[in-house]
Formats: sequence, C-alpha cells, structure tokens
Amino acid sequence: MLTLLLLQVVFSQKILDSPLEQVVWCKSETFILSAKGMLYKNYTSEMPKLISNLTIREILQSEADPQVLYILGDIDTSYVTQNCGKTYQKFKHEKTLHDFRLNPLEAHSLMAFKEFRCNATNGNLCKEKYKKQLYVSNDYGANWRLVLNRTRDAIWDKLIELPEVPDSRIVASYLSDQGHVQVSYSDDYFKTTQLLRNNSYGFYQTKEYLFILIDADPFSKGYDLEVIKQGSLTPVELVLPIEDHQKYTFTVLDTVNGSIFISISHLEDMPKIMNIYQSDTSGTKYTLSLLNNVRSLDTGNCDFEFIMRGIYIANIYDNTEFEKFKLRRSTKNTDGIKRLENYKQSRITFEQGGEWHAIKAPKYDYKGQPIQCNGDCSLHLLGRSEAPRNRIVSHSYITIGTGNTGIYLGNEYKTYLSRDGGHTWFEILDGMHIYDIAENTGLIVFVSDEEQASEILYTWDEGLTFKKIKMNITMDITNVVYKNGKFIFHGISDSKTLGVAKEDDFTSSALKGIVVSLDINQIMVRECQGFDSPGEQDSDYEFWYPTNYAGDKCLFGKREKYIRRKQRAQCYNKEPNLPVQTESCPCTKADWECDVGFKRDVYSNCVPMKEIKPKQCKGTYLKSQGYRKISGDECQDGVYLGPIEVNCQQEESPVTKNEDASQQHQNDNETQQPQVTSKKVQVTQKKASGGGIKFSYLAIGVILLILAFFAKKRYLDSGRTKKRTPAHYYPGRQQEKQSLFTEL
Repeated sequence: MLTLLLLQVVFSQKILDSPLEQVVWCKSETFILSAKGMLYKNYTSEMPKLISNLTIREILQSEADPQVLYILGDIDTSYVTQNCGKTYQKFKHEKTLHDFRLNPLEAHSLMAFKEFRCNATNGNLCKEKYKKQLYVSNDYGANWRLVLNRTRDAIWDKLIELPEVPDSRIVASYLSDQGHVQVSYSDDYFKTTQLLRNNSYGFYQTKEYLFILIDADPFSKGYDLEVIKQGSLTPVELVLPIEDHQKYTFTVLDTVNGSIFISISHLEDMPKIMNIYQSDTSGTKYTLSLLNNVRSLDTGNCDFEFIMRGIYIANIYDNTEFEKFKLRRSTKNTDGIKRLENYKQSRITFEQGGEWHAIKAPKYDYKGQPIQCNGDCSLHLLGRSEAPRNRIVSHSYITIGTGNTGIYLGNEYKTYLSRDGGHTWFEILDGMHIYDIAENTGLIVFVSDEEQASEILYTWDEGLTFKKIKMNITMDITNVVYKNGKFIFHGISDSKTLGVAKEDDFTSSALKGIVVSLDINQIMVRECQGFDSPGEQDSDYEFWYPTNYAGDKCLFGKREKYIRRKQRAQCYNKEPNLPVQTESCPCTKADWECDVGFKRDVYSNCVPMKEIKPKQCKGTYLKSQGYRKISGDECQDGVYLGPIEVNCQQEESPVTKNEDASQQHQNDNETQQPQVTSKKVQVTQKKASGGGIKFSYLAIGVILLILAFFAKKRYLDSGRTKKRTPAHYYPGRQQEKQSLFTEL
C-alpha cells in the first residue's frame, strides 16, 4: 500500500514574464531565460542593467570552461562572462549572425553563420541549402572573420580531444569554388582543406565516426550513407542486409563499443516507419536488429532509449498489422496509417540488440491488487516520438516510464518503475506524471501531467511510499530537471490563480512562466549505512546481479556484482552504483548476434535473409555460420558460432594454403546451419565450370545496363516534374543522443 504524507516546505520560486525557454547552471548560480528574452539569475531580476535591458536570444556554456557563458542578444550586441556572472564583457557582431557554436576545447573560440543572397557574380555558384557564410572568432567574440562561403553546415571536429587533431579543426559541408558539393575539414580556417567526400549532401559526427550522406545510384530516388571511422580518412559505404531497398531517412541512435545503432526509413512517403540496424565494430557491416521502429514526423526522434549497458527499449508497429497496412496502402486506402497508430508495442533487449523481447507486465497495480491482463499481455511505454515529457527516464539500475499493460500501447496510462534495468516492473502511480531521478541519492520526484499541478510527490523507497509537498502556486507543468542538489520545476501559469489569461488561451502574450526550485536538503532523510556489509540485516545495501531476459547473470561475457540500496531503506545514498566484482563467463548463444545477411527466426536462430551464392576462391576461406560476437562481449571459450574455415570450389589444380592466404577471408556472408563448436570444420564443394560462358553473360549484362540507363534518362526522367529534395541532418537543440539525417 502507498503511504502519503503532506509536508510544508519553503520553495524558491519565480514568476517569469513568459514561459521558461532555457536554464543554465554555473557553479552555484542559476541563469534562467524566458521565451521573451528576459534573463533571470537565482530566481530574481537582479541582473546588471546593461543585461536586463537586452533581449536575449540564447545562453551558451563552454565545455572547455563551464564558468564561461555567452549571453547572445537578438540584434548585434552580446555579452560574455568568464566567472559565472561576476563580471561581463560586451562584444559586437553583425546582427544577422546566428547559430553560434562553441569550441569544446577552447573557451575563447566560437563560430557563427550568416545568410547571403545570390547575385549576378555568384549566381552560378549559389545553390539552395548552400547560402551560408561561416565566421570564426578567437577572442571571446570581440573580432570576427569570414572563413568559408557557400556553407551548408559546419562543426568543431568532435575528435579534437585526440592529441593528433588540432583544436582549431573544423568539418564542413559546402560548395567549392569549382561547384562541387563536398565535405572537407580544415586546420587553418579553410586556408587549406582536406577533402573527405565529393558529391555529398551533409554529415553528422560522433566521437568515433563521421557519417556522410551521398546520392544513391542513378536509378534510385533514395540516398546512401558512408562512414569514416576514427583514424581513417576514407569513407566506406554502409553494407545493409536489405540491398534492394531504397533509403530515405537516417537516424543515428547510439554508438557503443564501436558498434552503431541506426534507424532507416525505406518508404519515401512513410518516413515515420523505420528499421533499426546494428553494425559490427568497423561501423560498416550492418545486420537487421528490429523492424518497424516508430519515429516522430515533428521532431524526427525515434522511440529508442538507452537503459543501461546492453539494455534498450524501443517502440514498434506490430509487424502483422504493418503487413496489412501495406496491402491497404497499395489500394490507395488513406486511413491506413491512422489505423496503424493503434498497434504500437514496446520491446526490450538485454543483448545490445541481438534479440528483442516483449516487456514483462507487472503483477500488481499501484493499489496492490492483481492486474487482470488477458491475451498476449505485456508492458508498453510511451516514447519520445509522442510524449517527450513522459518518456522513459533511467539512471543506473532505476528506470521510470509511462504506459499501460495489454497487447498494444493504449491511451489510458499508469506510471511504472523498474529497479533491475527493465527486467521486472512495478505499477507505482495512476495516470501520467513528469518525473526525474536525483542521480545516486535514491530520491525520485513526480508531478501530475494530467491536471494543473499544485503539489509534488516524492519517494525515498523507489515507489513503495510517497510524500506530498504542497506548493503555494498552481501551474501547468512543463518539465522537471535535477542538477546540483536541486530539482527545478517549470511550467506556465494557472490563469485562475494569476488572472493573466483566459483558461484556454495558451497563446496570450500575458501568459506567465513559473519556476520552482526544491533543495533536496529540505526533505533530507538519514544517510544510508552499511555499504561495507551489503546484505546484512543492519545494512541499507544489498548485492545485485544484472540478468538477461532468461535470468542468466552472464552478460557480454561477464558476471557483474553491484551494490545497491535496499528498496525499503529510506535513506540518502552517497555511494556510486558501480560493480564491485566481475567474473569472466564462457560463451553461450546469447553472446552472439546475427551476422550480415541473417535475421532471427521464430526460434531465435539466425537464418539467411535470402539465398547466398558462394564466390570463387582458391584453397580455403572463412564462412559465416550466421552469427557474429556482440560488440564489446568478453566471453571466453564455450559456444563458438563465429566463421569457420571451409574449402573453396576447385577450378584449377590444387594449391597450398600459403599461396591462397589473401583469399581466406573472402565471403564471410556465406551460410550453413550454425554449428556449436570451438573447432574449424572442413566442407568440400562442387567444381565450377563455364568460365568463358560466364564472361559472355557478363558482357551482355553490361551492355543491357548501359542501354537501360540511357532509356531511363530519355523516357522516364524527362517526364518528371517533381524534384527530389536532398536529405538533411537536423541537430537537436538540446543535443539529444539521437541525431538525424532527415528529408526536408
């Protein structure tokens, strides 16, 4: 049963001139920017007069020195502080400069963009999407210089933390003086450049990879994606298991241990339905991980959330209903997609995308009564595609989400919590809430998202009991964020309380913003005891082993023992939740994911997606059994499902292994039934014949391909009136993990 206690706590709060736009923490100082450009410090209006009279566009905080803040004005005047607001320096810039970006290793360096118009002198070299000029300042914005024309996008290289990469390196997509669309980098502000890829439409970079968007072949409407791995300058095209499908929208979901999760849309008119693929450690060879991933058309975000190592939750459209939708779509039935929205489901992986499972439904509701759930019942949680405020929040082993139990994700919601990385779930509250976790402390707060909020719920025992804090103000909650020992609740005013607008008038210029700060020291309980003796009766701590879906404690070749706070121990935890003991495990089938060209069948075996014909070679080669080891997996010995050595087809006289060493690693996509073995197996195949005939067929094929190309250009392309718009990368304003190449 839930226990609710009502407490009176003194809040720090501020009524803003308009809804909150941005909040920045700088040591002990809090800077709040409103939607109308008013800047507040520490919940007051006590800013220097020169700042308070300025309409602020944005606040940027330096990664190189967190005490450096750039306060950007909306015209031609901005300020920078190098000491969290104790002093300010004014700097001037052109009023059309926008999209300022700070160098992550140099607090004094920043870039910005300026739009320019095409004219008679540059008309031939002026293309849509390439109408920006790149400016750079190296003295905290005091002086600016133009470094690149005809730019589409540019960033400070995310690899500059490497010693061999200069701090000034910039990667840019632009139109060269010769009219080539290209991606290059420069270490001297584009006095000289290093070409990375010609004929490219955009790029996105992580700390391990640079992704470049290119045009597909002449017969395709879609696009291709190439990747450059850290330490290389050569783009390599992604190898997908579905070769004959066009690709329109790309979303880089996550990178882990060199492996990439990427979501791709194969339907030009349905960019909200994606397939998730996972790469090997090279970032180039991909296997199909999950079908029909849900994507938002408004933000471009996909329903894909990291929980903890190897564990992710994603939302999909039910595959059976999706196949029905495709049939309706082929008959021009326009209501198919609306109907498909009723068939969303949640899936979880504990094997880093190797296998996906339904999420186990909780057994009891928030009142302690058994949950009646018939049929194929599981738990489904809202994702960021439709509910960014109520999406899954995770820290260490604790995960919180909003959703329902049943066959599909419905529209009557409860709030759920897991304290073992998503393996077991508990229903803890009725309705939708906005929530956040105070890192390792054990404190979690909730505010209702179904009505105007006047109270805060918090729990020290992970949802077993709750306490209420009554606020002396009412608001429509927007978000809650934890930072530096404080929870910040912000929203918009309750019109009945403030009398500033009609109840349903959320567009009124008189609408106010509200910010409430709760210092957790005001509700602090005792400090946890017994970290050195977990599991003992007088200790507040216990041991915990992460497990996979089947309950196996070996994950990625290791059995990890954690110390975590006991659920019923209502105390303040100061210890980090880190593994205290690690043991190696022998390999099992769970340590292997499907190889390129293979997918899981209903029995969870990796089977070929299509017939794979062997290529010619001499001697032996390594042949795939349909599996590859999961990236970062450290298992030893045990089950071996990797490639095995087999004999090639013999066309000429036998040769030795030494003569054929260069051929041994060909065709790792060849398949046979997987063999659970730790030894290499020899397989003899039939001879190939008809080399001259094959050459003739090849020549005829080349001629037909050339004729088809010119026929397409003459008869098909000439009749088209609709131009294809190049795909483009949209970076998230709040720097979300998900980063998109998406079609305009």
